[in-house]
Amino acid sequence: MNRHDNEPQYKKYDFNSEENRRRQHKKQYSGWWLALLILVIGIALALSVSWLLTSGNGRSKSNSTNEISKTINKSEKALTGKSDKGALTSQVEKNLVNAFSNKLKDASDGGLSPKERSQFQTTINEEQNQSVRSQEQNLLNGVKSNKPAKPQKAPDQFASTHTFASVQDAKNWANATKQQWLKAGYVNYTITSNGQGYFILRFIK
Repeated sequence: MNRHDNEPQYKKYDFNSEENRRRQHKKQYSGWWLALLILVIGIALALSVSWLLTSGNGRSKSNSTNEISKTINKSEKALTGKSDKGALTSQVEKNLVNAFSNKLKDASDGGLSPKERSQFQTTINEEQNQSVRSQEQNLLNGVKSNKPAKPQKAPDQFASTHTFASVQDAKNWANATKQQWLKAGYVNYTITSNGQGYFILRFIK
């Protein structure tokens, strides 16, 4: 029997072997990379949320600014269109319009002739005050025009017969008015006796 047979058998394990060190090293690296990856994702998410919020605020601010600008422009236009009139100015304008209205009423009994309308329009065009001019124009537009009556035709003096004491008198008058009765459409005339010593002049078309 060997003298070493009774001695306990021990097997030495090197816990710091190369394989164990690699495993520990891998665990350390994998934990570090995992932490780094989480950190990067967190930063990316934070930046994305921040960008979205900033963009949304920018748009809302831009929209708000545009709305405010539109409101200001409308207010400016409204203020520009409406002049701040004092009581005296309003009264003067009212008096001018009333005076024009009275003249218009006096002249427009039965309507206005083209000449009268033209005269009133000239008065309106010469008015410097825009408010007065506008009111006067509305008054004039509300008055009807009076069409001038058609001139009556002069009675046709050649349509009826004419009596003369002699044939020569009848001829003399016919020759004196020749241009007129020709213009009226007559082409000739006749002279006849009425049996009582007078002669009748008749024009023929």
